[in-house]
Amino acid sequence: MDAQKWQEIRRKAREKTDKEFASEASSLTRLTDEEIKKIAPSIEDREKLAELMEIVQDDTKSNEEKANAIKNIKGLAEIAAKILPALV
Repeated sequence: MDAQKWQEIRRKAREKTDKEFASEASSLTRLTDEEIKKIAPSIEDREKLAELMEIVQDDTKSNEEKANAIKNIKGLAEIAAKILPALV
């Protein structure tokens, strides 16, 4: 298989992964698939968004604990800032 075919396979896999993540994440939030894609376009952003959602939805933590966790984990505050305009 030549390099072009491998590139095409990787591109299709990325698109499928992006679509599935957006669909799954939007089913757990009030955000649409398109909003999720805009908020978290890269793999790293999607991982941070999933981590942020996990923290926020943890019923065992107080709001202060959640805020500290978000503040202390690199990249979460940036993702949170991207979400806010979609919610207001």
